[in-house]
Amino acid sequence: MRGPDMQVFMRLRPYAEEDLRLTQRLESDPRVVGHLGGAGDGAHADRVHRRRIAAVADGDLFFTILIGDPEEPAGIIAVWRAEFAGEQVHELGAMLLPDHQARGVAGRAFALLLPYVLDRGVRMLHAFPAVSNKPSNAILDKLGFTRGEECDLDYEGRPLRCAHWVRELVPDTAGRAPESPS
Repeated sequence: MRGPDMQVFMRLRPYAEEDLRLTQRLESDPRVVGHLGGAGDGAHADRVHRRRIAAVADGDLFFTILIGDPEEPAGIIAVWRAEFAGEQVHELGAMLLPDHQARGVAGRAFALLLPYVLDRGVRMLHAFPAVSNKPSNAILDKLGFTRGEECDLDYEGRPLRCAHWVRELVPDTAGRAPESPS
């Protein structure tokens, strides 16, 4: 796909069994997971897929980003419960296939995700991209997150030096999600 995806139709669909192939593509592509310790094999992608399915069943928000007509999967965006510094937090994460990176997809998907997050009563989001992942850190800044201190975490058992970002979510007076910066 050439050019920005800003004018292309986009919607979110709850992550489901049919998304195994998408997860395999995302988790095996070094352009997607290079900042997360590198690509995994098929068994790794299957484990990630099973964890996502279980997380959805447990109430976490995992969505497949669909774009275009006909629709095709562009990636995944999610908010899940995680533990950080001894507290339960809500963590935001996204993965995009390479053809959809740097085209505005993540920002648009975040705007579509916000109403679901607010409906769950979440009022603070955290994100933990690798400090080396300049595009993800730039997107979080653009979306109104505030960067905190760096921390050491892991992704699928691999050590990862992360930037800790936070954003308070406050619905407007009509109860709608706050606007995301464009």
